[in-house]
Parts: sequence; structure tokens; C-alpha cells
Amino acid sequence: MIARRRVLAIAGAAAVGLLTGCGDDTPAAPLGPGPSPVTGGTPAADDLVARLDTYPSAYRFTPAGSIAYDDEPARARAYVAMRTEAVALLNWARTNGHPDIVPALPSDLAGQEYLLDSLVSNSDTLDSQPLFGAKAPIGRLIPDDETISSDLQGMQSAFSLIMLKTVLSKADYARLVTTSPLVTAAAGKNIISIYPYEDSKNKKGDVYVTLSSGIIAAFVKDPGLRWLIMNPGQGMSEADQKRLVEGGGTLFTEEGYRSIYIDSGRAQNKPATIARTLYDALRSVRP
Repeated sequence: MIARRRVLAIAGAAAVGLLTGCGDDTPAAPLGPGPSPVTGGTPAADDLVARLDTYPSAYRFTPAGSIAYDDEPARARAYVAMRTEAVALLNWARTNGHPDIVPALPSDLAGQEYLLDSLVSNSDTLDSQPLFGAKAPIGRLIPDDETISSDLQGMQSAFSLIMLKTVLSKADYARLVTTSPLVTAAAGKNIISIYPYEDSKNKKGDVYVTLSSGIIAAFVKDPGLRWLIMNPGQGMSEADQKRLVEGGGTLFTEEGYRSIYIDSGRAQNKPATIARTLYDALRSVRP
């Protein structure tokens, strides 16, 4: 069971650690996706991400917050299902993924899902050691120690990042998670949370409700809102703060993080839809 849980630190959703202790609940106005980078005659990144729609799967994320904190059997079932789906995704990517990533994909690990432990937990070893049966290292999902966590949101975030990593070129993916304007302005600190906001406003009792009331209210107020970015302003340069404000961010914390919140319910808890939503959100702040 312990090994299973560790492996399952995978799905981190679409979105990863949940930022709490928010001071100002003023919602940020999200921007639409930025221009798609195109390299030579290769497809634009937007088109590559669209490939995720061809991934044949009926799997859906278990809504974060829907499992009571002491319901270990339900939590274990959600972890195992996500773990199994990760193997199916990587098998699909060996044929449908970007040529850059195919050499770094593991062999079919059905029945041996625990061998994905390092990937789902975003281990430093990913930068230097190939996964089982792979020819090259796959690299970390994201260069921070906050986004990928062992809770359900964290695993869903990891899963979403794995989906993006399999279809984008190495350069496009690296820009997305390391040098995009949003990440740079937030000093490289990443928080991604995937949560069913419309369902969370009435959750009480044994179910964890760690979302700021202002964040929940922003989603409830705007039926079309799929993602929201709340950005830190304290301890950042005036220039970076200006960029964040102009890009649709709201400056309100002192932690030094930028946080992306994704409503998994409005994405029907479908991993591919959540991954595409995350892709748009990560590119939302432009120079």
C-alpha cells in the first residue's frame, strides 16, 4: 500500500499543491492563450496539445475534496485507478507522443506500476536516470518541490503535466514550465490546484475545504470560468508586479508563489481537457 501511494503521487491534475492562507480574495481576470510558438515546419504547440483529444480513454479524475480525510479505502482506489491510467497514457504516447519524448518513455509497465514512482513524485533522478525500459532520461515534470504532492490534487496536477510533456517538444515544454513570463515573474515557484469549485462551496464536515471563499466565489459567479490565476506581489520587483497585474494576476500574498486554480468539474474531470486548460493558464501572462 505504501508503494502504491508513493507511485500515485502522479496525477497531480491538471493542476498540485494548494495555496492557502490567502489574504485578498479579489479574483484575477484570466487571459486567453498566447500565440503558439512554431519552429520551422513543425506543428504549432497548440496543435500538438490538441493531440490529447485523440487519447482514447473513459478515465476521469476523482473530484478532489470528494473523499473524506479518513476514508482510506476510497482514497486508495482513486490512487490505484490513476496509477493504472498513467501506464495506459505512456503506452499511448510511445506511438502518439512527440518524437523528442519517445526515447524517454518506459516500456509497458502494466502490473509493475510502482516503477513509475520517480516520475509521479517528480524525483530529481528524472534528470539523469532513464525510466525502466527507456533509452533516455525524461526530465523532471516541473522544477519546484511544491506542485507535485501526494494528495489527490497534487497527483492530478502531475498527471496533467505528464500529458503535456508527452505531446510537446522538449523546448516548448521547458519554456512552459521554466521560462514562460508567468513562471519568471513568479520567481519560478509553481503552485497548480485542480479542484471542483462549484461542488466545493457546500462541502463541510469530514471533507477538506481548504479553498479561500473568494476563490470559490469567483468560479461560482462566472459560469464560464475554467481557470483562475492568483499571483504574489510582495517581495517582487515593481516591474514584475506590473507585468502580473497587466497579465490578469491579482497580487495578494507574501509567499512568493503564483497559483493556478483549475475547475475540474467544468472540465468534466477529463484529464485531457484539464491538461489543455492548464496549458492555456501557464501561458496566460505574456511580455
